Amino acid sequence: MGKISIKLAQNSPSAVQSTVNDLQITVDRPVEKGGGGQGLMGGQYMLVGIGGCFCSTLLAAAKSRAIEVAGLAIEISATLSEEGAPSFTAIHIEVSCEMPEDPGELAKLIAIAEKGCISINTVKNGVNFSTSSAN
Repeated sequence: MGKISIKLAQNSPSAVQSTVNDLQITVDRPVEKGGGGQGLMGGQYMLVGIGGCFCSTLLAAAKSRAIEVAGLAIEISATLSEEGAPSFTAIHIEVSCEMPEDPGELAKLIAIAEKGCISINTVKNGVNFSTSSAN
């Protein structure tokens, strides 16, 4: 079984930074929520991760089928829970792109991307989650 691991380290009073494959990503809270506004909030990065995974899977599916996709853009929206622990209660992805092919092909690519995306499958199927201290 494969494994993906990343590390984050505090880089300001309210933010952490991760370096992954020479790319640096900062996670922070907005100023109005006590943060420094140096990066997106974790929940926003979660949506970026879901959207990025979906898009890369859709583009790979199109390429493997020799379907030309141009101008791919998505809008991913999430509904925040009004009760209990902070969480998303619904996530929706709206897809637009230019395709010279049959419009039905886009629906097929969307279905393939949804089924093949690690992030979407994790959200849909749930995950065993744990925390621990290294101290």
